[in-house]
Amino acid sequence: MKHREASRLRADGQIELTGAKDADGILIELSAYDIERMGGVEVLKYQERRRQQIAARSAEAEEQRRFEQFQAAFAKEGGSKADARAAYKAMRNAEAEQAAVLADEAAIRQQRGAAMGAL
Repeated sequence: MKHREASRLRADGQIELTGAKDADGILIELSAYDIERMGGVEVLKYQERRRQQIAARSAEAEEQRRFEQFQAAFAKEGGSKADARAAYKAMRNAEAEQAAVLADEAAIRQQRGAAMGAL
């Protein structure tokens, strides 16, 4: 298997990223050559983007697992699998609404606390 690199040296001497990804669509890990070519700050930026992609992929997989679990429970209780998607979306919207209300309340409390401290 041919080794793929995350960076390459252009003819003008500049370094560019190849955008190479693994089978899961995640940026490939940096090779020693990439790290040497790119330098500290660029390596850190690349690794952070890669970590974000891995976290996003993990969150997507968890969300899919959660939906499948909900769908199975929904069908077990007599609902149709076709209706499970709409029910799940409604449940997630209700969760998002509740989280937004709690965040708003916390922001108001914090703002009031800061205003009281300024007196």
